[in-house]
Amino acid sequence: MKSRIMYIERKSGEIAGPARIGRVMFSQTGKMLYYGGQKFESLKGAGFKSNYYDVENRDDYWISGCKAAGGDRL
Repeated sequence: MKSRIMYIERKSGEIAGPARIGRVMFSQTGKMLYYGGQKFESLKGAGFKSNYYDVENRDDYWISGCKAAGGDRL
């Protein structure tokens, strides 16, 4: 599996939620992301201020590449 360091922010009901930076693993198709025992699936553009959701508990997340200037929050 490919991996990449990415910014992960939990959105569930909030504009800004708890966030962290970590190494995310991609499935072979690239449709699923894995981080810290969680499995994320793309919202395919249907989310409000989020682009992925946790498959197990349906919480929304913003997951993106880290920015060099440090402005990672959406």
